[in-house]
Amino acid sequence: MSSAFQGVVKSVIKEVDPRGELIPVDSLRNSSSIRPYCLLSKKLSSSLFWRPRYTCVNLSIKDILEPNAPEPEPACHGCYHFSDAVDGNVQGSVALSGTGQGEISGGAAVSNSSSASVNVCIQRVTQNTWDIMQLERHLRQPENKTLQQLRSCGVNLFVVTEVLQTLEEVQLTRTHSKEGSGQFAVPGVICFQGEGKGQRSWKRTVTIPAGSVLAFKVAQLLIDPKWGECRGAVSRAQAVWHRKQGNLSGLNILLFPNEKQRTFELSPSGNRREDSQGRHAFGLRGILGAICEAPMVLPSATIDGSYEEEEISEDFQGLCAEVKASSTVLGCLDMELRQQLLVAIGKILQDQPSMEALETSLEQGLCSGGKVEPLEGPAGSILECLVFETGELEMKLAAPVFYLLEALSTLSETQQQLLAKALETTMMTTVLSKQLELVKHILEQTTPWQNQSSVPLPARLLGDSWDEEDPTWVLLEECGLRLQANPPQVHWEPESQGPTCALCASLDLLAGLSQKPC
Repeated sequence: MSSAFQGVVKSVIKEVDPRGELIPVDSLRNSSSIRPYCLLSKKLSSSLFWRPRYTCVNLSIKDILEPNAPEPEPACHGCYHFSDAVDGNVQGSVALSGTGQGEISGGAAVSNSSSASVNVCIQRVTQNTWDIMQLERHLRQPENKTLQQLRSCGVNLFVVTEVLQTLEEVQLTRTHSKEGSGQFAVPGVICFQGEGKGQRSWKRTVTIPAGSVLAFKVAQLLIDPKWGECRGAVSRAQAVWHRKQGNLSGLNILLFPNEKQRTFELSPSGNRREDSQGRHAFGLRGILGAICEAPMVLPSATIDGSYEEEEISEDFQGLCAEVKASSTVLGCLDMELRQQLLVAIGKILQDQPSMEALETSLEQGLCSGGKVEPLEGPAGSILECLVFETGELEMKLAAPVFYLLEALSTLSETQQQLLAKALETTMMTTVLSKQLELVKHILEQTTPWQNQSSVPLPARLLGDSWDEEDPTWVLLEECGLRLQANPPQVHWEPESQGPTCALCASLDLLAGLSQKPC
């Protein structure tokens, strides 16, 4: 079953934000950490096929500006009540009989219901507040350490300007039940008769606390790298004039983010490889792609182990080529190292803070090319596989592992838990390979992904039972796809591209790691 939290977020946003300006919160866990004035990062993705996520950096605008003054409370710009109740019931029966040959009859019923009642409000920081902030406040000196780390990786920063949050505690309830019955009679010298009934049902309740954020808006931060030098060079009178012009605070706030502008200006460099790593920050295109000295080109391994340039197109074939660049490197690992990585990845999928810490560590190491600090737990086990004795990252190995982590992080918590369970089974390779084959079939048949479509699912790609409880069904449903059991088919939605591509990459690389080296 798809996430109840994400379901209500999608429904509420559809009603209060028909233009699609609000950014939905991806999980209940993150709904408590996003608040007005808090800072979010948005990394350059190492993939062409899924969008980078907004993640909290545990800073607010107050932490990077001085003077250290309280922020004005955001203003309420509307309260809304949302109520949604769904009650569905499907029944069917069948009877077969033949003269003197007996009779068979059966019936089945499936019912689904869900209910939600939500009171929400929109809290917004006014335009005037941002204008005053840029005129009267400036960046702290020395610069915040976290800000320095983000600068070194060229991460884009945003500040939350508006939130859609719950006014009261909300309980979401979903129920699902299946019921079946059958009977038969066979005439003869001895008459055989039989009858059977069965029922399965479950109920799930999710509680969303009051004050939880369901969606938000952001403004982009632009930070002048030369601000500190300018500030120290001007007189007090000049400082007043510059501040009125808005160019001494060191900070510019774009209420309408521009993808072409960066929070931290890239340092000029004549080295094309460094420039490629700067623009792509890290990962596949920044590290492996730099081998070919072409930022939009991925290396493809040939039989003799050398690399050929392979242009990447934004379609299914392009996704396969992008994933192949990582799987080629991981395919060279020995079985012992593969097993160590798989065990640790299975554990880290169930430990979000640990996965985020590892992703951040690899990101910083791939940016700087320097040493990384040791980590504890499963994150530390993975990091140990990726560093030399000196503590420096082995770039060619760390980049594809980071690519895998980024794909896994794009998935929902439900998907991560299902993949963690799959990695614990003895039939790991078989399970992952079958799921991968089905996901690839869907992506290939739905090209171009910008159009809605319906795709029949061949029986050979489905398991013994194809319904809402099947793990593969849930993995696909969590991507935003609408699935049907009879006849088996999937209804493709364009917004499902990113999650489905990330699922495909995750399954491909995990399945490859679970197989024996060639």
